Amino acid sequence: MALRGATTTQERLLSCLPFLVPLLNTYPFGSFIFSQFPPLRLLFFPIELLLPIYLIGGGGFSIVRLMVFIGLYAGVVRNNRIRHLIRYNAMQAIMLGISLTIILMVLQVVGILGSSVGSSTSGGGLFVMVLSNVLFLGTLGIVVFSVVQSLRGHHAEVPLISDAAYAQTRD
Repeated sequence: MALRGATTTQERLLSCLPFLVPLLNTYPFGSFIFSQFPPLRLLFFPIELLLPIYLIGGGGFSIVRLMVFIGLYAGVVRNNRIRHLIRYNAMQAIMLGISLTIILMVLQVVGILGSSVGSSTSGGGLFVMVLSNVLFLGTLGIVVFSVVQSLRGHHAEVPLISDAAYAQTRD
């Protein structure tokens, strides 16, 4: 069983890695911001390199996303030999990714978004732009906050998401 005591630098860095998943999921929502502020795209260059690998799949179904989800959930979150901080942050990252996926699916079913978020042909105009910016910046804020807290060795308390993460990582 993993203890919740002091963490090493390596554990703190490892607890930040799962937050690549929400960054990969939220990247398409940032297309409007990237078009308005091109230098911001330089900060997300590593994410742009990982995105084609993350989206590999056929027929709109990404097999790599599924493998990452199963790997994080079964290999990290449910593994009691791994420190609680790492498992907790992995579950928070999974919950953020699931939240973004559900929001995207609902918006596509309702017809607010087309098949791709950042395309100029998707309906909605200003509403879609504002919604995409809010989702992108909100997720980015949560990820930055969580990574900073992880580097400090603390658990990031994000409403609703933290409660679900604690429920899944109880020892």
